[in-house]
Amino acid sequence: MRPPSRYRRLAVREAYRNPWVVVEVHDVIHPTGAAGEHVLIATGRASGVLVVDGDDFVLARQPRFAADAAVLEIVKGGAGEGETALACAQRELREELGLEAQLWTPLGHVHEIPSIVEHPVTLFLARDLRSVESAQEHVEAIVGERIAIDDAYRAAVDGRIDDAVTIAALLRFRMLEG
Repeated sequence: MRPPSRYRRLAVREAYRNPWVVVEVHDVIHPTGAAGEHVLIATGRASGVLVVDGDDFVLARQPRFAADAAVLEIVKGGAGEGETALACAQRELREELGLEAQLWTPLGHVHEIPSIVEHPVTLFLARDLRSVESAQEHVEAIVGERIAIDDAYRAAVDGRIDDAVTIAALLRFRMLEG
């Protein structure tokens, strides 16, 4: 259960909406007592999947608008209405990389940008893979990319992997595996 908010929310108005995100503007009283305005990005619940195949990770490389680059990251996506975090992770793995996994391990939650993004991403580790047909959305251009586990850690350190959620998943895997 969440503790009570330290912010007093006075009013909210919707600034933008599409099928994936809602942008809300909140009039608030900050924990300091100062009045202000705060933007909230309501993305809905999401899951991320770190895929392990032998001594490799299988990551997704896809164009990302804000970064204006093809970003190497774990599989991620939003949950449908009533879909569990695990079912979302399993569906996203099938859709994006054309893979199914027999072994799933929870890796906890991570906030992407806790100051403005509402929900954390629920992370999972996927192993024992088999190939299936992928079904990317019409706006997606995702390519699976294998990277040796040790190379992935070096890439996270030197900036070739720069997605924060992916780096958190790599860290949690490293701590889990020792």
